Amino acid sequence: MKKAVLYARVSSQEQEREGYSVPAQLKALQEYAEKLDLKIVREFIEIETAKVTGRKQFKAMQQYLRTHADVTELLVEKTDRLYRNFNDYVDLDADKMGIRIHLVKENVVLSSESRSHEKLMHGIKVVLAKAYIDNLSEEVKKGMGQKVAQGGWPHKAPMGYRNRLEDRTIVIDSNIAPFIRKAFELAATALKSQAAIADELYAGGFRTLRKGTRIRKGHVAKILRNPIYYGVIPWNGNEFPGKHEPLISKDLFDRAQVALLKKHKPRQVKHHFTYAGLLSCGHCGCAITAEQKRKPSGKTYIYYRCTNGKGICENVVYLSERVVEEQLAEALRPIKIGAEIVEWTRQALLDSLKAERDFQEAALTQLTTRSRTLQDRIDRCYIDKLEGRIELEDWERRSAEWKREQSGLVVQIQAHQNANTAYMRHGLKLMELASRAHELFFSMEPSEKRETLSLVLSNPEVFDGSIRYKYKTPFQLFAETGSLHIWLAR
Repeated sequence: MKKAVLYARVSSQEQEREGYSVPAQLKALQEYAEKLDLKIVREFIEIETAKVTGRKQFKAMQQYLRTHADVTELLVEKTDRLYRNFNDYVDLDADKMGIRIHLVKENVVLSSESRSHEKLMHGIKVVLAKAYIDNLSEEVKKGMGQKVAQGGWPHKAPMGYRNRLEDRTIVIDSNIAPFIRKAFELAATALKSQAAIADELYAGGFRTLRKGTRIRKGHVAKILRNPIYYGVIPWNGNEFPGKHEPLISKDLFDRAQVALLKKHKPRQVKHHFTYAGLLSCGHCGCAITAEQKRKPSGKTYIYYRCTNGKGICENVVYLSERVVEEQLAEALRPIKIGAEIVEWTRQALLDSLKAERDFQEAALTQLTTRSRTLQDRIDRCYIDKLEGRIELEDWERRSAEWKREQSGLVVQIQAHQNANTAYMRHGLKLMELASRAHELFFSMEPSEKRETLSLVLSNPEVFDGSIRYKYKTPFQLFAETGSLHIWLAR
């Protein structure tokens, strides 16, 4: 009788309902094991957010499988119960670990003996699962950005301000604001260091809000560089006019910045190179950097070399950007698929879409339930205030905290709806890339080239003038020599 481990996961306590609950998963997996005469020797149960890599039970399961060679079977309900990001997929490689992964609801068993099209379809599902989570994160940031663009503040108020419940913006905290102004005034004189400013604020009675301790030098630095204090909200590299009242003038802020620059002059970045940061050195493992040089004729050129971060590297090759681009483009040439594989890919996209809809439905139910719970708390707290059971300040503090969380939930709900559209675009792009990667590469913008190479290639490195690489899932299946004939033959 073969030995097996069982893995069940839900994204949170709220997701524990019929169809997603741990008991429902355990029941289905145990019945499956009994049907195939498998002996379950260990159960790993995870209740955690889907986005986080390095889940405790997931890691424990990996370690158990590595140290128990006699356990060859892993049972899980379906792909999105096992892993929700690419790192988990890479870590749990069925071929390398010598195990068989049973995706029970999908009626698929992944192992070194699996048919190539099964590996292909599974890989696409995992890649798209990661894309959904990444898109979700981007949409949450975008939703926060929309609030910022309207002059609002999406987070807990910075030191010197407090959140205002009525319009969800920030107002001056009269107890803390004088210390913030004092910090800028001291910095603008250029006579005191940030550590000395922290000492003077402490001597004047300033304490941190949570612990009531001395403010640190690093915290002073963050305050002095934050433009929110003169009425501007920084967000994702841009600045927006805020609706809040400034604590200081723009002139005082600028004088403080000049004083800071005299002591800490920032390093200027002159160029943005297309392939910088994508390559590593095959000899020493350091990053490959790019430089721009000008010939006596006035013509400029870009070349790539090892950073020599661990000392003088024996890999002294200097590659022109043209050579780098040609070699990377050549890596995309083998990625071509025929009609039958196109159909398998299309089916994997459809299966993945169904899984994402299930995931989205569960997440939206969870978020909506939490929002209703918060509204109930706000309503009960208001009644308590009217009936004199709590003080005004206590009501304002609790309500503001719940309203902030509720506002964040609204953003997340909208993010799920938008992420689904972006996710589908990602799937179509993957399909197009699989069939025309090399053809499209030279017409792409630099940012698109980087994105494409990051999606397709794993750890490209320079070794003796050549770029070595491996393909990420599922592209290694597209690129395998003769794979089309092998697939069609099966």
